[in-house]
Amino acid sequence: MEPKFSRFQDRLRTFELWRGKRTGDPNQDEKNFAGKFKGFIALYQWPHPEQLLCKSRTGRNAIDGLYNDYPSQEPLQLLVRLYVIKGINLHPNDPLSGKSDPYLRIRLGKNSINDRKNYIPNNLNPTFGKFFEMEATFPKDHLMTIQIWDYDATTPDDLIGETKVDIENRFYSRHRAHCGIARTYNTTGYNAWRDKEKPTQILDFLCQRNNLPSPDYQKDCVKIGKRKFPFTAIVVNENEREECMALNVLHHWEEFPICGCALVPEHVERRPLFNHTKPGLEQGKLEMWIDMFPMSELPPKPPIDITPQAPEDFELRVIIWNTENVPLVDNQFLTGEKCSDIYVKGWILPEDIQKTDVHYNSLTGEGNFNWRFIFHLTYLRGERLMIIKKKMSAFARDETEVKLPCRLNLQVWDSDHFSSDDFLGSLSLDLTKIPKGSPNSKSCTLKLLDPSSPTINLFKIMKTKAWWPFRSTDETGIYVPAGKIEMEMILVPIVEAEEEPVGKGRNSPKALPPPNRPDTSFSWFRNPWKAFCFVVCRHYKWKIFCCIGVLLLIFLAGCGIYAFPGYFVKRLLGA
Repeated sequence: MEPKFSRFQDRLRTFELWRGKRTGDPNQDEKNFAGKFKGFIALYQWPHPEQLLCKSRTGRNAIDGLYNDYPSQEPLQLLVRLYVIKGINLHPNDPLSGKSDPYLRIRLGKNSINDRKNYIPNNLNPTFGKFFEMEATFPKDHLMTIQIWDYDATTPDDLIGETKVDIENRFYSRHRAHCGIARTYNTTGYNAWRDKEKPTQILDFLCQRNNLPSPDYQKDCVKIGKRKFPFTAIVVNENEREECMALNVLHHWEEFPICGCALVPEHVERRPLFNHTKPGLEQGKLEMWIDMFPMSELPPKPPIDITPQAPEDFELRVIIWNTENVPLVDNQFLTGEKCSDIYVKGWILPEDIQKTDVHYNSLTGEGNFNWRFIFHLTYLRGERLMIIKKKMSAFARDETEVKLPCRLNLQVWDSDHFSSDDFLGSLSLDLTKIPKGSPNSKSCTLKLLDPSSPTINLFKIMKTKAWWPFRSTDETGIYVPAGKIEMEMILVPIVEAEEEPVGKGRNSPKALPPPNRPDTSFSWFRNPWKAFCFVVCRHYKWKIFCCIGVLLLIFLAGCGIYAFPGYFVKRLLGA
């Protein structure tokens, strides 16, 4: 509760009544508790000093009574609306899982609501998104209790924590806490004005209660007595101009002299939860707000729907086209040239790692793949997170829901046959804010991964194709380039994906064409003859030709030398 609202005890304060002194023992103090007294105690000098007119804070003559604007003693019927958004960091009650199965219980006077059937399994930060509507009669139904319980199938449910709200103090407070004042005035849309009274009606009531003249709506300001409230905002609908001007005054009502005070804006409360068995120890927090409307006035507007958005199922298709400038970490057999056997692995969840085939013997850091990864994910748009449901153990009754950033992880590796593969670089992309890639490899640098660089949301554009840089860390922990990757990401709703399926890798349906790899891309161990021919033809071709030529000359010379003696003897003998 903000200090400027004084816990809404500016008109009514609650005093606890005890039989004797408090002992500090909860059980004993509970027996000695005798109830509560609500009222307000103040001391005034009386009779008032001569020649001075005695006035109340609202400017009324004290002869008519200092408390003439206090609520009537007649019972007042209200419609109370409770919106519960979520719990935060609840205390775990299940020792095996370290979680809880929370659900809500609401109590207001004799009315109670038990939402046990809608418990949320294995969650310490549950999103309830619940709306509850109850009727109350002041002064007897003044205290609302909101509890969070832990569901147990075989044993009694356990109270996690509770918070109590004195709605009577709120309703009668000068801060007008029964319905928060919105920042803008809209008659349609998700942020439509939800109060029964319009801003002009609220302002008229405040002026009347505080004995002030009626508001005078001028062209660029609102005048109340001698006080002016300038208005400079642009109004789209001129028919709503006075409502917008009145709303501006309400947001600055604390600036009004003497009778002005801060009015409660539209808000979400974050209230601590406590358990009487663990005094003084917070058991988590609860996000909520309360609206109250008198039953005798105009009918209230429809409640706001805060039901959590249903998660959506998608299929993410990632096509790895090419890589460039990947580090060369191996040496070729026989020739000693630097090379790498490149492949790429990717995953969204660690249990779903996928790999491309290997581009062997890359001499320039270039890799050609035409390889498709396929991932399935469940995405929650309202929170920009993906949802994972799984049983944490074989004995778990329900699946545990975990929310994680929707992140695509890619790594480039060098494949080795007789040792572990070498890690070369990595790239991690949050699909809700992907760094805008480069249209070509030349302009693809590590600057693209800078947090200040422009980003795109794949869940809005659904498809993108570009170059992104891999990176790794050196010995000092500084990021250095580790190559570049050209890839295409396509996000398809699961219904469309089932109607038009595609295959993983280069498989059908809609198979990708094989990559156009150079002739040098082969494995020394899988294609030894090709490797030998490549080495011989590429590096020793002319030497072999020279050697063959020399051998032929030597052979011819040997043949000549071998035949020369016989030929010479025949010539001598004249044969």
